[in-house]
Amino acid sequence: MSITFSLKKIISWAVLAFFFLFLAYPIIQIVITVFSQTGGDSLHIFNQSWRSSFTNSLNYSLAATSCSTVLGFFLAYGNNFTRINRRFLKINESILQFPMLLPTITYGFVLIYAFGKQGLWSKIFQQELFHIYGSIGILLGFIIYTLPPIYILINNSMKYLDTQLFIVSRLMGDSWYRSLYKTILNPLTRVLAVAFLQGFFMSFTDFGIPSAVGGQTPFITTLLYEGFMGTIPNFQFGSLVALTMLLPSIISILILNHLQKKVVRYERPRQVVIKKNTVRDWCFKLLFVSLSLFILGVFAVLIIIPMVTNWPYELSPTLNNFARFIQDDSLVSTLKNSLMMALLTAGLGTIIAYSAAILTSREHKIYKINQIIDSIATITNSIPGMVLGVAYLLLFSGSQLHNTLMILVIVTIIHYFSTPYQMAKEALQKMNLNWESTAKLMGDSWLKTVWRILIPNSKVTIVDIFAYYFFNSMVTISAVIFLTSANTMVITARLKELQHFGRFNDIFMLSLFLLLINLIMQGLTQLIKKMSFSRFSTRQAKKGLNAKVTTIHRKKA
Repeated sequence: MSITFSLKKIISWAVLAFFFLFLAYPIIQIVITVFSQTGGDSLHIFNQSWRSSFTNSLNYSLAATSCSTVLGFFLAYGNNFTRINRRFLKINESILQFPMLLPTITYGFVLIYAFGKQGLWSKIFQQELFHIYGSIGILLGFIIYTLPPIYILINNSMKYLDTQLFIVSRLMGDSWYRSLYKTILNPLTRVLAVAFLQGFFMSFTDFGIPSAVGGQTPFITTLLYEGFMGTIPNFQFGSLVALTMLLPSIISILILNHLQKKVVRYERPRQVVIKKNTVRDWCFKLLFVSLSLFILGVFAVLIIIPMVTNWPYELSPTLNNFARFIQDDSLVSTLKNSLMMALLTAGLGTIIAYSAAILTSREHKIYKINQIIDSIATITNSIPGMVLGVAYLLLFSGSQLHNTLMILVIVTIIHYFSTPYQMAKEALQKMNLNWESTAKLMGDSWLKTVWRILIPNSKVTIVDIFAYYFFNSMVTISAVIFLTSANTMVITARLKELQHFGRFNDIFMLSLFLLLINLIMQGLTQLIKKMSFSRFSTRQAKKGLNAKVTTIHRKKA
């Protein structure tokens, strides 16, 4: 018993040491760099350049996230409160979530080639529909980026609403708007706020979209990039910009803690058959189709451009771009680096997140350490990736980790730790808490219990965690943009470099291969989960059959 407890404490302290070395210490290094000079020179950052960059990031993020939240709510409402065909909804959901498989910097490039002066749709309509660089391009990019996760959050919560309350409210004479507010909007207040904050935070800290279609509009992320990677790097200036990027993080944590009190729970949510309404259903169908066609129209260029000889001057179909790509060792090496980094991040990240979740959800004797790990999960969710990248650049420059794939793996594990940890924790908390005690009475050690009981009963969650880390590793740019080198260049960082040289064919080729890898991983993930569910169903059926046979024998006896 003491050996088991000691082992748990060792794992707990190892997790804490990992986060101190690769989260707390790097952030401390930023603070040290900011105040390394005396005389208050650092305060010169708060000039017109910083104010305009910060204001632009704030305003564009608020505007785009507001649009995404409204659209996300209506899409979720259409999915749960209409009689639209389920297959139709599933297809449109898949299209809506398609952008999540690509990096944000690619969004900017496809928008340029879709709506720019020589873009696909500008050619079809014989005129430029709008000026893609600046406000419209940034807003469209941010909306495409934030709408899928916002929709997923709202839709998942809306499924658990007690829809019968809406009918009761209408029968009691409430207007449609009042019933909507009392039975749908009010219970979803916290979820809507969380979705909005997540979308805002994603937009505010994104580097890919502003760098691709921002034009001359300054943003806080592009200002930070220039501070470290500009012609004359200024580490103190960049570090102070990084610290100011943490302000929205602090505010969002305070708001989320306050909203935690507003959770609405139902003892047993009741679902009712939705009343037939042709006009309503067709309006929501039109909304789904419009968004799906827009997304497909934007990302169509990702497939079309590499298939033509020289867009927009020579449009004859060709496969030479693929042959040229395969023969370019630097691009193939970039692809291999990204795949290796994603696999390492997914493997190590899953082990760390799952181990931490086991300790916090199944062990109560080390309560204080568990609380610290929970707090760390909240913090990692609110620290911008670019801030982590800057911190690692300052701390590990010149060390053995510098210019290695491992530093990219570690920063990505830290950056995306919160969601996998929470996924594992929720799954483990739903399991019977007496399993460990029963296994101990049967002579099994704690590690054997984890291996034989906990892991098999959470296989689907483990697969989801692995996939989450893999996809985010493939598309992240903000956390790795400062840490890649010629030997460890990954796709998202290479896209930024290729933009500088105007090699857009190579940009689309890399993005296309990245998309293909993510689609293959998504297919494998779904296949593994399907196999797990089928095996579970078979075991349950066998148990039920055995129980029936036993009952029949008892009756005969």
